[in-house]
This record gives sequence, C-alpha cells and structure tokens, in this order.
Amino acid sequence: MKPLAHAVTAALIAGVHGAALAQADVAAFYKGKTVNVIAPSGAGGSVYQYALLVSNHLGRNIPGAPASIIQSRPGAGGVTAANYVVTAGAKDGTVVAELHPQSLLTPLTGKGATYDPRTFQWLGSLAVRAYVGAVWHTVNVRTIEDMKDKEYVFGGSGVASASYQYPMFLAHLTGARIKVIPGYKSGGETNLAMERGEVQGRGNYYEGFLATNPDWVRDKKVKFVFRLGPDHPELAGVPSARQFAKTPQQQQMLRVLEAPLAVGQAFYVAAGVPKERVEALRAAFKSMLADPQFKAEAEKMQLYIEPSTPAEVAEAVAKVYETPKEVFGELNALLTPK
Repeated sequence: MKPLAHAVTAALIAGVHGAALAQADVAAFYKGKTVNVIAPSGAGGSVYQYALLVSNHLGRNIPGAPASIIQSRPGAGGVTAANYVVTAGAKDGTVVAELHPQSLLTPLTGKGATYDPRTFQWLGSLAVRAYVGAVWHTVNVRTIEDMKDKEYVFGGSGVASASYQYPMFLAHLTGARIKVIPGYKSGGETNLAMERGEVQGRGNYYEGFLATNPDWVRDKKVKFVFRLGPDHPELAGVPSARQFAKTPQQQQMLRVLEAPLAVGQAFYVAAGVPKERVEALRAAFKSMLADPQFKAEAEKMQLYIEPSTPAEVAEAVAKVYETPKEVFGELNALLTPK
C-alpha cells in the first residue's frame, strides 16, 4: 500500500473508532438516567401536548435508553421555562426543553428574559403552524373588522405570549376594540373560560384547536376572525394579518411577530451541554420522528407534524435577530400594557 493511501485508511479507521468510543461514552452516561423534557406551559394546551409527545418517545431513541419524563414550567409566555434552562437547569444533556414560540422575541421586545435563543443548541422542530384569532360562535362578528363597535374580551397567558401580542397587534392594525385579559396558565384554561363565557375569544394555533378541541372546529363552535403565519387550506377565507399591514413599518413589525411561527414547536438544550451528547440527542430526535410508535401517538393526539432541522431552526432564529433594534423598540412600546 502506498504511504498516502495507508495514511488515509488509518485516518478513516481512527475516525470510525473515535466515533464508536464517543457513542459508547454517551450510552454509558445516559444509562439509568432520566431526561426531563420541559414544557413551557401548563397542561391542557397543544404546546404542552407536543412536549408530552416528545417525553413519551425521545428516551428510547437516545443511546443508553434513559427514561424521559415531562416537567411543566409555565409562566410569562414561556420565559420562565427558558430562564430555568439557561440558569438552574442541568447542562449535562438531561434537560431538553420546548421553546414556547413567542418567547423567542422576549429578549428583544419584553423584560425578564435571561436567555439568548441564538445560543441554544437546537434538536429540531416538530411543526410550523398557523395562528388564528377565534371568537365563540355566539359573538356577532365575522372578521376582526367587525369588532370596532364595542369592546371584545380575549383570554391569554402572559403579556409576552402570542395570545396577548397577536390580538393586540391586530387591534392596532385594524382599529378593533380588543381587550386581552392575561393570566390564564394554559390554553386549556383559556378554552374553559371561553366555554363559560368569561371571555369572548382567544388567540391560538389553528392546529392547537384541532388537537385539543376538534369538535369546536367541526361543529363551528368558534369563528376565526384573523390569521398569521403560514397559509393553511382550511383558513383560506380568514383574513390574513398581511392584508392589514399597510405601511413599511407595520410590515416590518409583522415580520418580527411572525418569526416565532417560522420556528414552530422547537426543542433545544442549553449552550453548555457537551457536543457529543448534543449530536446524540439530535440523532435521537431525528430517529424519534421516524418511529412508528411516535407517529401513531401523534395521530391519536391529533398533533400536526411537519418537522424542521436544527439548521433550519437556527437560521430562522438568526434572521429575526438581525432586525434593526429600533423596530423592536417600537413594537415593544406598542405592545406594553398601558
């Protein structure tokens, strides 16, 4: 064998051997451990359901087959969970978190965030979903443009959440008289408030309604008055926020607000997790997506699955953080409760 060929062969063997050792080390680390999957909301809504789905199936796809359980850390539109991950959460690969999409923007448009999403090590996203404003079927309006005659009360979680920011921004664009009452701990609680008549409407992912309250859509118990994010064939007749954003400033702010919808239901680990464990978790996440048991439960839970890769998520995050700071300042001033 020629010296160069011998050197190349030796390098390949060394690389394969090194990869095998790294895989063995990862398996040895995870064997007998528990991976906590952090849900950034309380039980009852689709954000929690996605975290529950991952917690049910990720563990057996990780080398060493650790147990995996869900841990709910609701609050401030996902900020509480993200803050926990980057501060008190373990940095050894045993804490995997779901990003509440709206908390992507909080370091730029709100207060209380101690994290920077650009530092997160992404495992991938389960789905990119459309967002809608919905009112109960007894409310006498067809679209958001009909909501200028009196005050309409929506329910939401924290003021940094999509359930607060999207309706308030659409109200700004259209002149609709919407008041959002924050403080509901989960989408499930907000749905109950709609049924009881405490509130007349709410913002939510369209697929979230399909997952948690499909009868509401089937039986027309709710009416959709606006939408944001990716187009959806079942929402063709619902007015898009894009048609109300008339000025360049409004269009720029809307692009910022829609950025979390491009990230979707993404999962990540903190910056300090060792590289070999991150790679193992990414591979496990990818394997989970092809797992027949995962697919069957996703279908049973009526959760929409349209995955994105870690690189695609990172690109979407980086893009929104390139927006000029003054745009975030204007948006923050607009959405801060008076």
